[in-house]
Amino acid sequence: MKFELKNLTRNCSDKEIIDEIKRVDVIVGKELLTRKDYDEHGKITSGTIQKRLGGWQKALNVAKLGHKYSGRTVSEKMRKQNKNLTDKEILKELRTAAEKLDKNYISQEEIKDNSEMISASTVIYRFGSWSKGLKKAGLQLSPYGKRFTENEYYENLLNVWTHCGRQPFLREMAEHPSAITPSAYESRFGSWRKALEAFINKMDKKDDELEQKEITSVVKEPEEEIKKISVPSEDRHEIKLGLRYKILSRDKFKCIKCGTSPATDPKCKLHIDHIIPFSKGGKTILDNLQTLCEKCNLGKGNRHSK
Repeated sequence: MKFELKNLTRNCSDKEIIDEIKRVDVIVGKELLTRKDYDEHGKITSGTIQKRLGGWQKALNVAKLGHKYSGRTVSEKMRKQNKNLTDKEILKELRTAAEKLDKNYISQEEIKDNSEMISASTVIYRFGSWSKGLKKAGLQLSPYGKRFTENEYYENLLNVWTHCGRQPFLREMAEHPSAITPSAYESRFGSWRKALEAFINKMDKKDDELEQKEITSVVKEPEEEIKKISVPSEDRHEIKLGLRYKILSRDKFKCIKCGTSPATDPKCKLHIDHIIPFSKGGKTILDNLQTLCEKCNLGKGNRHSK
């Protein structure tokens, strides 16, 4: 599996976008073409379409599919939001929604898709702010406020790409397992597409395979004389980001032993394993690394098996 972008660019014409909406509508074959269903098959994201055409409803209208979109999904949810809910009921719903995602926090974007009772505005109105509502519910504040390095942006994107088994959509960066918000990516790189391009360029650099640039360690001799020792990447236990991407991509983002992957099993955690253990002289190189799930990796232990 190769990391690559969707086929249509932001510079494509409105006609190309409309044709793409119609194409996906035929593939999905449902009465209602939702953004989520569209994004599973579309060559340009629904978020970009909304910005270009003024909203999802307007986009469907232009594509002459508006008659299929009654908006009833939204109105049903809003009707279920009972203004007479007690504080206790609202806090319980917050905890329930977070538990669905197997997290100890939840974002305002995530509450939209994980609660039929409350919205972010319900929590903010009742408790004064989103963070105050989370605290009262016994939940942690989202880690999204942290400032991240460029490499952390790439690491996070690799985690989400691995979790999805495909190129993630911007909205999915607000969901588990992402620790960085969609807006943070747009702010750092200028746009979501530019963030993806920067990531792919980083991953596809040929020199990243073995990270042959030497690092320097400082060693003190008994006489306090300082010597510099160069350590090649293949002799280090650490597996760099670019090399991890190549292993995951080669192994199709799934365990090569049992076939499980985060895309089909949310509880699956993938590890990059040394085939010949590092402790037994195994090198940190492409041919000596493999993708295993946590269970298979722990079962292998320090044995040499392929």
